[in-house]
Amino acid sequence: MQTLTRIAKALAGQEIMKYQAGSDATVDEPDLVWDSSYPEPGRADRNIAIRNRPDLIPAEERKSIVSNRVMDIDPHTETSVRLESGLEGGLLMLLKTEPGCVAVRTQYKVQITVDGVQRDYWFDFCADFENGCRILYAVRNKENSGEVEDLVELFRNQELSNHAHYALVVTEEEISKPAIYRAEQIVEARRRNNEANNIHVLEALKKSGGRERVAKVLMSIPELTFSSGWDAVWSLIDRGLIVHHHPSPATTNLERHSWIKATRLAS
Repeated sequence: MQTLTRIAKALAGQEIMKYQAGSDATVDEPDLVWDSSYPEPGRADRNIAIRNRPDLIPAEERKSIVSNRVMDIDPHTETSVRLESGLEGGLLMLLKTEPGCVAVRTQYKVQITVDGVQRDYWFDFCADFENGCRILYAVRNKENSGEVEDLVELFRNQELSNHAHYALVVTEEEISKPAIYRAEQIVEARRRNNEANNIHVLEALKKSGGRERVAKVLMSIPELTFSSGWDAVWSLIDRGLIVHHHPSPATTNLERHSWIKATRLAS
């Protein structure tokens, strides 16, 4: 299976059918008026949350299996999403840092004909990219993915062109712990970005020959705390100015003792 990033890039620059980011071109929705202490709910074709009632406290404050499902924010649209598993939460974290991703929605409904009978199916995610690419994701644990793989293959053959460019089944192999960790660090680095710190770290790395261990680089900058330097490292990784220099960086956590390398030594 192609990686999450590669499939969207594959369509870059091509003349493709472009889907309206975050919605279907065939659906015309009224403007929402939202006044709440919680973010506006993102669009979904089914509601997996507990519905609020006037006589109950908000669902987000209740203790139950459903209300304790993963709750997160899609930063592209600043809307809240409720997810059914931690694995889905991991994919959303990856999509937060996916290059070119402009909108994410959950619980995307399609119909699949199985043995002559039409049945509803909900993809866990629908992601839109700035080049017009749309990708549907079904999230499952590897050991339970067989039946879903068959359903998604039927969908590809029957209805894919009416909804998206790709339909993928993703498991913990793609949504790996190192990949989630990397995305989490990048999201935090974006939130705390400091351009001056980024320059300090990049210059220190270049002075070390362009390749050095994280701790040694950061300890050579006395004016920065380690945490500030750590955020700068991830900001620079996010921009492609430095890389985690490891044979398998996608499956290995970046640590204090890890090697990093500048992608360009010239200023």
